[in-house]
Amino acid sequence: MDKKAWVHQIKSQVAKYGEDKASWYCTWNDPEGKRCTKSCGPGKIGKSAANKLADKTHAELVTGTYQSKSKKTWARLLADYKEKILSRMDGPSRMAAEIALNNFQRVAKPNSVTAINPAKIDDFVTKRLKESASKGQSAESAKKKERPTVSPATVNKELRYVRAILNIAEEWKYIAAAPKVRMLKLQKKLPTFMPPEHFTAIYVACDFAKRPSRVPNIAPAIWWRGLLTTAYMTGWRISQLLSLKWTDIDLEQGYAVTRAEVEGNKGKRDDRIPLHEIVITHLRPLAASFDEYVFPWNQNRRDLWPEFQAIQAAAKLADESPLPLGGKNGKPYGFHDVRRGFATMNAESMDLFELQGLMQHKSLETTREYVNMARRYNSKVKNLFVPPNLKAGETG
Repeated sequence: MDKKAWVHQIKSQVAKYGEDKASWYCTWNDPEGKRCTKSCGPGKIGKSAANKLADKTHAELVTGTYQSKSKKTWARLLADYKEKILSRMDGPSRMAAEIALNNFQRVAKPNSVTAINPAKIDDFVTKRLKESASKGQSAESAKKKERPTVSPATVNKELRYVRAILNIAEEWKYIAAAPKVRMLKLQKKLPTFMPPEHFTAIYVACDFAKRPSRVPNIAPAIWWRGLLTTAYMTGWRISQLLSLKWTDIDLEQGYAVTRAEVEGNKGKRDDRIPLHEIVITHLRPLAASFDEYVFPWNQNRRDLWPEFQAIQAAAKLADESPLPLGGKNGKPYGFHDVRRGFATMNAESMDLFELQGLMQHKSLETTREYVNMARRYNSKVKNLFVPPNLKAGETG
């Protein structure tokens, strides 16, 4: 095997000082192709030191454990990562990654990438857990009600982004090996989801909706029943639903196309999704708006969530009791609870890969979590679940 590091003297120095006084050098090409040379001193001692360095460097280059001698800073890595990796992410994912990495930089204060080790990462975790929950967040997030300290779940989320950039740093030869990132152990909680009886109550209460108020030919109740039914019967994310265009729907053939570039499509692929006949029935009246989008919301999108909560506040169960606050932390349901309702009610009647395709999960493990959740609730369904009021033909 050819030596990847070699020992030599420079001829001009030998001619000038003599072989005994000229310095011995170890030279090699690093993994990036850069020529590196280190002087080890003259005489037998210098030659011995140069040979030892050559053997060590050769072994590192062969085994892939070579550590670049150049000073590669965290700032340089972060800049490269934003340009080459984060720039390809969708808006929300990119923002979440930038917030997490900025928090790590602010708290851990890394200088060189090689200085980031498990101890430094654990120190970041300790300090971050003691911080105010609003510190280091975006201005929009900071407006929310402040919690006393950062939650372990938030720290774990940030650690995932730290682990991702360190893995890339290893690939890019910033470091020989990515340091271990220890995640915090969290108490397992069952995710919240919207059960069918609650969906029915909210569906009926859509008569109380006041917005959207500027969609031609479409009453707010029709708009909301179409949105919620499509969400509950497809499992799509709210961002995907609001981005859905009529050009991507064929009501006669009964399918819709979700685009890879659409915000919220974490699978990052175009998919042709079959639509249940109940969904098609709810979508047909919305075409009367003659809008480009299936669910046009011609006002500030942030107003969508308060309107959804107002509908829930007006909802009554079959016994006329108020709709319980079944969302996360005892709050009203969010749109992701509708998505989880689809997954929970259909998980046991579908193949794992079919469910992954319909929900457009990037990871099969995420889909598996929904299946496990459904089994905990022991949901017994046949084919695609249809809420009772929809099955009875109540389409608003």
